[in-house]
Amino acid sequence: MNIAVTTVLKPDADSLRRARKKAEDLRTAFYEREKNLFHMSEKYGEEGFLVYGKKPVFFWSKEGTYRFHLGTAVLRIFEMRKGHGDRLCNLLSGDCTSVLDCTFGQGRDSVILSWYLRKRGEVISLERSRPLYEVGKEGLAALSGQDGEMTEALRRIQLLHADFRGFLETAAPNSFDVIYFDPMFRYPVKRKENSMEGFRSAAVYDPLTEDVLQFAMRAARKKVIVKERPFSALFRTGLFTEIHGKRGQTTAYGVIKL
Repeated sequence: MNIAVTTVLKPDADSLRRARKKAEDLRTAFYEREKNLFHMSEKYGEEGFLVYGKKPVFFWSKEGTYRFHLGTAVLRIFEMRKGHGDRLCNLLSGDCTSVLDCTFGQGRDSVILSWYLRKRGEVISLERSRPLYEVGKEGLAALSGQDGEMTEALRRIQLLHADFRGFLETAAPNSFDVIYFDPMFRYPVKRKENSMEGFRSAAVYDPLTEDVLQFAMRAARKKVIVKERPFSALFRTGLFTEIHGKRGQTTAYGVIKL
């Protein structure tokens, strides 16, 4: 994806410095901010911009804007605090101390997992998309939760700019207790009230294939977990020992026990 760097309108000196430094680090173009980002995109032939200001960086494209936010993670943690289970966390082994989230995306599952494991465990997350990585990295470092536990969960996540295939190919055997995938759906769940066009425009749609799962099975000690649509062909590969889903749910979790 062809992206550049700019700032908000009327940036302060620090925002301008950060934007120029990021463009230099990424070896991409920096443009002085003009009034209309759409016109800048047309003028300079850029598909999107990382936009720097006093708040954490956000990503702009013609399809929409994406900012890091906790979203449904707050509600899921609220429910767990009330004693209710979480579909994903319920699948972790009781003695799990390390999770590799291969598909950081919006970061909500990583946040949930980090909060659930507390200080007894670690979450390492991978994100191949440069815009999503930059937005996520600043969000994890700058955003504060509703309390100290939430904020600590954000800070504990180790986010790496990497693709899951390359990472898993070179990972040592038995490196993580659990390896988790939530790939971008080929047939996304549509929700009118939750526009995700800006996020989708920045996302990487790497397919999760059987050979990648084999790499994950080598690198995991206990389980490989995949979130997919219930009708996904991936669940029919014969690798999965359990499929967790109910009638009417738009997603299911496949588990490979090792």
